[in-house]
Amino acid sequence: MVNPAVSPPFVTLLQHCGLYAGVELRRLWQTRSGLMTLAATAVIWAVLFYYLIAPAAEIINSPMLQNASIGIFGTDILQHLGNWQTPELALYWILSLFLLPTFCLFFTANQLCSDLERGTLRFLSLRSSRTAIVLGRFAGQMLVQASLIMLTLTATLAISAWRLGDLSLAMLNSAAVLWVNLLLILLPFTALMSIFSALVRTSKLAVTLAIVSIGVFYGALGWFISIFPDLVFLKAYLLGAQLAQISSVQGWQTLQFAALPLLQSLVLLALATLIVHRRAV
Repeated sequence: MVNPAVSPPFVTLLQHCGLYAGVELRRLWQTRSGLMTLAATAVIWAVLFYYLIAPAAEIINSPMLQNASIGIFGTDILQHLGNWQTPELALYWILSLFLLPTFCLFFTANQLCSDLERGTLRFLSLRSSRTAIVLGRFAGQMLVQASLIMLTLTATLAISAWRLGDLSLAMLNSAAVLWVNLLLILLPFTALMSIFSALVRTSKLAVTLAIVSIGVFYGALGWFISIFPDLVFLKAYLLGAQLAQISSVQGWQTLQFAALPLLQSLVLLALATLIVHRRAV
């Protein structure tokens, strides 16, 4: 193990980020609150599996879902659904687009709140930089979400394999594409909660502040664009704006739209780090 006292600053930063990320991941599997999160996730997705994903073929062909998909995502979504190897994966994709960003606001709200409330941020900052704390907590939350998505995706693949009697490489490839895209979608939302969790001392306040701020911002932007229509291009830079573009391609070609969520995440994390550096703990 490299001695932090003689390690380059960047190496030390990575080491500390890894330690904090590992702590977040262990909280999911080894603490009561983490196990409760797993249980809640299991219950929610069990209901979705039973009532929606398992009978996916009939649901996807239903006029109700087609009309809803056209209204929300546009006409290209129907063609995009056919790009997935199985209807179960297609329906999982739609449900994830609806649910995961919202779940993310709640599940990742406690990145820094508990440290601020208990005063442990001051103790931690004596042994590592505040930048490492922010980035480490963020990375840990992404690992937690990656684990949860992997579990639900595995269950979806199991349902598809049971129905078809086979698990093909094409299905595994589609699941991998879906997993990577969902993580890219969640990156800026998780980074956004880094900011709100750095502003308040409880996760409930962080969630409330996030919901109110997002609502006010989107409403103000819509009003502003209605007055200045030439600024409609600003909508292309909102969180989740790449979803409409992803629906026009398939496979690993979807990664061509990864630049926007990555850039959004970098900007939001930089703001969160600045807030943490400037506030008194």
